[in-house]
Amino acid sequence: MRLQRQLEHNKKLREQYDRDRISVSQASILLIQYCQERRDMFIPTVWGEVDKKDDPFEIQPAGCGCSIM
Repeated sequence: MRLQRQLEHNKKLREQYDRDRISVSQASILLIQYCQERRDMFIPTVWGEVDKKDDPFEIQPAGCGCSIM
């Protein structure tokens, strides 16, 4: 039983060792690039006002958008 647990633990450690890794500086650069390339609708002070048609969080009217009173 103890040997089985040790073998399983060893297997998990080998899987972690074989996993691809990048440096923290490279990960930081990639994160900064991602944030600069993608518009964030919740930060209009940085990206400017967003058209209602381009805003994925705005409720789009169904049909013609008319209402009858």
